[in-house]
Amino acid sequence: MSEIALVIIGLALLVIVLIVLFGRAVRSERRVDMLPLADESRDRYLTDWDRIEMRFVDAPEEAVREADALVISLLRERRHPLMTKRLPKELHEARHDAAMEKGDRTEGMRRAMLHYRAVVEKMVGSPARREGRREMA
Repeated sequence: MSEIALVIIGLALLVIVLIVLFGRAVRSERRVDMLPLADESRDRYLTDWDRIEMRFVDAPEEAVREADALVISLLRERRHPLMTKRLPKELHEARHDAAMEKGDRTEGMRRAMLHYRAVVEKMVGSPARREGRREMA
């Protein structure tokens, strides 16, 4: 084999190794290890979320602001990195929809609330998983 062929094979192997290493680095950067919520915190977030959803009908803008604050608080308590690029995709979508200025603003806020709900369900638990939660009178 000529020296040129060996150099080309070596470079090809180097490129393959770099691609594999870069792929692993990107995947590990996306993964977020978070702390679990205590039962009391879970109940508090679910109660607060229910209250915020009920407010949406009468005060949609305030409900959207409260939903954003609740989600950030929830992420912070679970020790989620709050760097913009690491935030959940649904939070980015919620903020985009909530900031809608053209068209039907109420529809944008309604979609934002659905995205916020998805984050809450992912971080706290979906309604199906909350069946056994304690209710306070």
